[in-house]
Amino acid sequence: MNLLIERHPFVLPEKLFLALKDRRYFIWLDTVLKNRDNRYSVIAFEPFLIFRSKKDRITIETENNKKAYSGSPFDYLEELLKKYSFQCSTFFSPGAFGYFSYDLGWQIEKLPDIAKDDLGIPDICLGFYDTVLVIDHKEPSLYIISANLQREKEKLFRDLFVAKNNLIKKISKNSYKIENSPVEIKNVFSNMSYDGYVKAIERIKDYIASGDVYQINFAQRIEAEGIFPPETIYRRIRKVNPTSFSGYFNGGDFYLLSNSPELFLKKEGMNVFTKPMKGTRPRGKTKEEDDRYRKELLNSIKDKAELLMIVDMERNDLGKVCRYGSVSVKTLRQIERYRTVFQATSLIEGVMEKNKSVVDLLKATFPGGSITGAPKVRAMEIIEALEPHKRAFYTGSMGYIGFNGNAELNILIRTILLKEDKLYYPVGGGIVWDSSPSSEYEETLTKAKALFLTLGGDYEDILHT
Repeated sequence: MNLLIERHPFVLPEKLFLALKDRRYFIWLDTVLKNRDNRYSVIAFEPFLIFRSKKDRITIETENNKKAYSGSPFDYLEELLKKYSFQCSTFFSPGAFGYFSYDLGWQIEKLPDIAKDDLGIPDICLGFYDTVLVIDHKEPSLYIISANLQREKEKLFRDLFVAKNNLIKKISKNSYKIENSPVEIKNVFSNMSYDGYVKAIERIKDYIASGDVYQINFAQRIEAEGIFPPETIYRRIRKVNPTSFSGYFNGGDFYLLSNSPELFLKKEGMNVFTKPMKGTRPRGKTKEEDDRYRKELLNSIKDKAELLMIVDMERNDLGKVCRYGSVSVKTLRQIERYRTVFQATSLIEGVMEKNKSVVDLLKATFPGGSITGAPKVRAMEIIEALEPHKRAFYTGSMGYIGFNGNAELNILIRTILLKEDKLYYPVGGGIVWDSSPSSEYEETLTKAKALFLTLGGDYEDILHT
């Protein structure tokens, strides 16, 4: 396996984004809020293979060929990842980038099929990229990493690598204009009324009282009609509320713009981590108000119990593919500060069995427990019955699976889908026995704040439309 790496001086990710965003299947895994665990952003475009699945229908497309298959998408994905796998000592490798829909869970568990699928987007949409651009924010620099995955002749492979390097040099030297295309909002609405939302929460509390579940993550979907230039909206949302697991993906006939703060899975060698997030409070307008909201979240018995239930479930999920005794809670509960909200998180880690793969890990843990409820399968059944539409992208995962076996996936919350002339933005929260329906409704609106600030509308007016 030939692997070529070229280091360049640092180039602003926004500059690369504006220069490359129109390339086929462009994706940007964007670390806006940087810390010791998040030092890299990654850009990829023009994949040599596209993998898409919907239920048990799979399409695999290359430059000169497109084939359809039927069966388990996990089996076909496993086969492809094995085909292109290689061992390398680099800090990052090319791989499969894209997203996994929440509805992929129907390929793992036997679940009722009730909610309407009005979006029609794939359950899995991945580009397989032989070249990636890696931005190192700690030691400011840009790397081009390219692997000869298609077994091309050495000279052709090296010529293509030189061409990509020349492209980056050209982009870095050129000045660029930041042109914000106008965003026009014609209508904003939800897929359920306030009364419908409250009735659903009351029904969930009945399920909890009868012992079916301990908690449920329940969401409403905010929608808008209008003109929504994806590059303008994404640049706005990452500025309004910078997070560690943002992402921009051009899926061909739709766009995903993720402003997610939540890590679902990270795999480094055989070590694996998950970081569930439960409990939200708004940021205050003054320091005193800010401190009050933080302490309120820290001391909330309801939010603490909710997170601990998810921690137990995530430990159990990781235990399906990890060595006995290796799964542990590294951080039980921590309050994280973002521009618009406080969030409570936990960190769980484990060491995978040697005979287990990334696909095995996905099947054991997907979808993330923090966005379903406990127990997971029963919670998903209730969500399917009470939410009027399929979740599709929402609470799925965006990220990458490297051909070296490493992976990182977020949870697709705070995420916009743009399709045709419509925008979709689901927001949800965890429901337990002592949840107040009106308070839960207000929490979803708090989480939607970043969206409305992004769109440039009046926050209060839009929320009460």
